[in-house]
Amino acid sequence: MINLKSTFLLSISSILLLFHLQVFSQNQIPFSILSSGGVQQTSSAYILNGSLGQTFIGKCDNTIHQAHAGFWQLYYQNVMVNVTNDDILPIEFKLEQNYPNPFNPSTIIKFGIPERSNVLIKIYDPLGSEVRTLINQEMDRGWYSLEFNAAGLASGFYIYRMQAGSYVSTKKMLVLK
Repeated sequence: MINLKSTFLLSISSILLLFHLQVFSQNQIPFSILSSGGVQQTSSAYILNGSLGQTFIGKCDNTIHQAHAGFWQLYYQNVMVNVTNDDILPIEFKLEQNYPNPFNPSTIIKFGIPERSNVLIKIYDPLGSEVRTLINQEMDRGWYSLEFNAAGLASGFYIYRMQAGSYVSTKKMLVLK
């Protein structure tokens, strides 16, 4: 714990995420953010937005509130931290199970890529014959969703396969009509 009468330094460096931190108090807080990213919402509420590796330096003259550095916890009397799954960037390649499964006629396939890569996702029938190419393009780091419409295909199991760089993953899905 450090007293906010002094200057404090907060840094996030151990996980990949974007964050939105809202700091507020029942009292007016004379608080200033010296680095980019801080926005005063009201006299007692502040919004901090940032990303991996970003450091905030601030100064507060109020002696009754404290802050501590750790897993980005800065508190006065109340703190709200809002991190959604969409904010978290993938740290490894991942192909998720389609949803819904079984499905008729369409399903969603989600995947994540931790670095810019050429992504190839194909659908195969149970005999290994290619049915369709869903995507074959260079993509930036992030999470993505594709819709696969099986209209015109027979009921049964199908396989979808993702290849991105040296990563390869295969999953099964079931079309029910």
